[in-house]
Amino acid sequence: MIKTLTVPFFCAALCYVDAALASDPMRPPQFAPTQVEAASVKNTSFRLQQIRVAGDTSSAIINGRLVHEGDSVQGARVVKITSDKVVLKYRQKLKTLSLLSNTKHSEK
Repeated sequence: MIKTLTVPFFCAALCYVDAALASDPMRPPQFAPTQVEAASVKNTSFRLQQIRVAGDTSSAIINGRLVHEGDSVQGARVVKITSDKVVLKYRQKLKTLSLLSNTKHSEK
């Protein structure tokens, strides 16, 4: 008898806790996915992190994402990947990313 009354009680308590957390006004904003997605769409800076060329296939990592020729990354299309640079088409303009431009050269 106690078990039959306990199970529905706990189910009702869990439903109440779920509803209370869903409408919590003190909940941090990272739980609102529409705000996070809108912020990530506005980011238009491209950071080339790695290039890999093996035979006829080539790939690159841009902003932490693996891409190949023809792929898209943050609204730009990958046009060409060579051993030292990646060419993107972004807003009807070509943009060249290079690993060499990310290095610091000592001036003497």
